[in-house]
Amino acid sequence: MKSKPELKISTRDKSYKLIDSPLYKLKNKKRLAQLLNINLCDFRKLTSDDENYSVFEQLSKKGKVRKIQKPVHKLDVVHTRIASLICRIQTPSYLHSGKKTCSNISNASAHINELNLLTTDIKSFFPSTTRNMVFSFFYSVMKTSSDIADILSHICTCHGHIPTGSRISMPLAFWSNIRMFTELENLSRSLNVTMTVYVDDITFSGEKVNRLFMSCMRKIVAKHGHQVHPTKTKLYGANLPKLVTGVIVHSNVLKIRNEQHLLLSRELEQWRIIKDEPYAINANITSKLVGRLYSMGVIEQRYKEKVRTIKNNTAF
Repeated sequence: MKSKPELKISTRDKSYKLIDSPLYKLKNKKRLAQLLNINLCDFRKLTSDDENYSVFEQLSKKGKVRKIQKPVHKLDVVHTRIASLICRIQTPSYLHSGKKTCSNISNASAHINELNLLTTDIKSFFPSTTRNMVFSFFYSVMKTSSDIADILSHICTCHGHIPTGSRISMPLAFWSNIRMFTELENLSRSLNVTMTVYVDDITFSGEKVNRLFMSCMRKIVAKHGHQVHPTKTKLYGANLPKLVTGVIVHSNVLKIRNEQHLLLSRELEQWRIIKDEPYAINANITSKLVGRLYSMGVIEQRYKEKVRTIKNNTAF
């Protein structure tokens, strides 16, 4: 029996302005049902949290327990469809997540300069993006009718907030907070500060990035119902090494953080133990090592060149 293909966000290479989205100014329930490939009678079923989500706890790499709400069955299909529609909407250039041509590295690259830098992230970004915020996005930004906005806000949230384990989580969290990000960008532009966003990480660099700027940033975030993470908000002087979305920015270049060097060293040791065993090329540790080298090679080319050496010295 063949397993069902995994659902994926599909933009079909479409990209358009928000006002050209089929969701924009939508006021008809029947048309919404057609867009989501469901029947009108499905709306009521899809708004129930208990039947449509698998809720469980997951341990992060740092040992922190996170509660995950993952849509299942038909709601998973509908979320994927809504996410596909939202991901076709053109996003501001400062956003570096959820784009094929962008990454955490392009996010860090935007701050290759010898200026002050501020990094922060929104505490519990998905859980703190409430159903009311989602409703406000569809009603006030997408200009849908109130009943359409209400239906979508219930379909797209679990226990009153954006779920943490859905394909819709990242794109909808951004758009539901677009007015906050726009206000932060306007502040940055007025002071000739560069701002970038990567999911819930926000980075600012510029001469005017200081404690006063940080205070203004905090007030804007709080005004929009969020809180910046107290231990992840850091202000760096112009000449200091800066950690930006997992990459070190220093002296006008990108560098790999020490943590990655340590992990690479451990994996090399493990690889040396098994490299002469039959089929070692297919071993998990070899795949993991090659993957890490490729990842590090995006920042420093010399690591990509080491991949050939690893492959040539591993038994087939």
